Amino acid sequence: MEVMITAAIIAILASLAYPSYRDSIQRARRADAQRALIEAAQFLRKFHSARDTYAGATLPVALQQSPRPGDGAAAYQIRLVEGNNQVTEATAAQAFTLIAVRTGTMAGDRCGDLQVADTGATQLIGAQAGQTLAGCFRGQ
Repeated sequence: MEVMITAAIIAILASLAYPSYRDSIQRARRADAQRALIEAAQFLRKFHSARDTYAGATLPVALQQSPRPGDGAAAYQIRLVEGNNQVTEATAAQAFTLIAVRTGTMAGDRCGDLQVADTGATQLIGAQAGQTLAGCFRGQ
């Protein structure tokens, strides 16, 4: 009887702790995607500074996913966007847009994908109703 009570208490505590743990992991993955977008944007700005154009820029493999290759399964794919199309090489000379696209365990995340433009403007794409930049991605 005592073992059953102990098992029931453990089950109740686990059912309360798991959602909090999962939310914490998702927040950490969103923060890492945000970091990856900033790093990719810095790479593109350096490319532009050296060549006076974004045309021809491609993201190095290390900047194409979050977390980085070798640091775990991809939660976000970092992509260049022109128009509404994802491209592997920039053709626009004076502007860029990057997007962190959810994948893997983050595919169904309520916050959607994060898009960043060369101007620093950010927006959520495909987020569930009621989600905000500030609520999903800190510092936005």
